[in-house]
Amino acid sequence: MFMCATMAVKAQDKFITHCTITTYNPTKAQTDDSPLVTANGTKICPKKLKEGKLKYVAVSRDLRWCLPYGSIIHIEGHGLFEVVDTMHPRFDHYIDILQHESQPNFKKEKIKVTLIKKPKKKWR
Repeated sequence: MFMCATMAVKAQDKFITHCTITTYNPTKAQTDDSPLVTANGTKICPKKLKEGKLKYVAVSRDLRWCLPYGSIIHIEGHGLFEVVDTMHPRFDHYIDILQHESQPNFKKEKIKVTLIKKPKKKWR
């Protein structure tokens, strides 16, 4: 059984928890000086992002032990995403969905998140 900041369970090797889900855009105001490169080095194509072809998230640092870079997660009501980025240290138990700046930002609390697949490669 896994435990994070809130109740979580291990069922069939799947990590399940509830998090606050927010959104962010690849802009300097919301990221850093290289907004089109994620923390694990993934390059963001703005055109593909706008077309909805990129499904990336950033996770808060307290979740990195159970959701490492390259993990595939399911966010209830939003679908499958790949973990490629890390949020600012001030956030705990958050997942931030990367989206094009033309889409409206939102914040939803207590959303079910399930780990679907851990990466084979170990990230630092």
